[in-house]
Amino acid sequence: MNKLSRVIAMSIFGLSGSAFAADDESSRHRVLANLDTNGDGSVNFEEFQARGSESLSRLDTDGNGVLTLDELLNARPGRGPGNRGEREPSEEQIAHMEERRAAMTERATARFQEMDVDGNDVVSLQEYQEAIFLELDNDNNGLLSAEELRPQRGGRRGSGRRHGGRPHQA
Repeated sequence: MNKLSRVIAMSIFGLSGSAFAADDESSRHRVLANLDTNGDGSVNFEEFQARGSESLSRLDTDGNGVLTLDELLNARPGRGPGNRGEREPSEEQIAHMEERRAAMTERATARFQEMDVDGNDVVSLQEYQEAIFLELDNDNNGLLSAEELRPQRGGRRGSGRRHGGRPHQA
C-alpha cells in the first residue's frame, strides 16, 4: 500500500502506528477486535464506518466536513528537505527531492480523483470511507479480515477494488 493510503487507513482505524505496524498475530486480532463490533470475526462496511467518522476530521483542516485536494496534499507525511544537522543538499539531491515530491503529488491527486466519485472536487465522508474500505478489501467479499487489516510490507496491498464497486451493505 502506498504511503498515502497507509496514512488514510491508519486515520480510519484511529490506532497508534506502533500497534498497527506490529507484525504478530495478537496485533492483527487487536485491530480486528477494535473494529469488529458484532464479534463475527470480520469487519463489514457499517462497522468500518462507525469507527471512521472522526478520521476525516483529522485531515479536514478547515472543519467543513469534506476533504479537498489541498487538505489531502498538506496531510501527506514525509520529511521535508530541512536541515537535520547535515550539510546542505547538492543541486542533484534537490532535483531528486523535487522529482519525488512531484511524483507523490501526482499519486495523491490521482488517489483523490478516485475517491471523488461524484466529481465535485471534494471528498465526502462517505466517499472517503468507501475508498479506504474497498482498498483494503483484497478479496472483494465486502468484509475485512484480520489479514486484510494487516499492513503489507514491501508494496501495495493487492487487488482491492479501487475503481467502481461499492462495499456490500449488511
